[in-house]
Amino acid sequence: MNPTEQLQAIQKAELESAFALSQTLFRGFEQMTQLQMQVMRDMAQHAAQAVESTLSARDVQSLLNTQAQGAPQAGGEAAMAYVQKLAQIVSATQAEMAETLQSSLNRLQTSLQDSASQGVTALPAGAEPVQALFQSAMQFTNQAVEAMQNAQQQASSLMSAPLQSLAPAAKKAPSAARKRSN
Repeated sequence: MNPTEQLQAIQKAELESAFALSQTLFRGFEQMTQLQMQVMRDMAQHAAQAVESTLSARDVQSLLNTQAQGAPQAGGEAAMAYVQKLAQIVSATQAEMAETLQSSLNRLQTSLQDSASQGVTALPAGAEPVQALFQSAMQFTNQAVEAMQNAQQQASSLMSAPLQSLAPAAKKAPSAARKRSN
């Protein structure tokens, strides 16, 4: 494969990778939007039920008992379900993006190695200093790609840590609300 064809193949692969990333982001955004719409629909339904129970109460005591039992429990369970679903969406989107970026980095590394090996074989005899420079540049490139991979993994960890810490808090919310209402 000549250098022009090789460059075109790399550019095509990177465009496909960028398209895959954008599709992943849009899919995640769409899922989050659907989740938000469902939460708003559920909140409106819950509010309607609260108004209905308020209007149907025969006395103040039954009104207070109905509100104390239903609201905290329903709100806490809804919050827990929302946080869990949000964490699933973000985690799946992040994993897909990480996979796409990883394949892109692997493709880049392979391409650079192929280019370097072609460059070394094309050197005339007696060009050992240039060959050593090529090998040094390849080692540097490999280290840079590894650093990018490590940075991507650290960014993934930083993004998922806050969501993972929200799930236990959301699980505690219904039980805390029940204790307060009793």
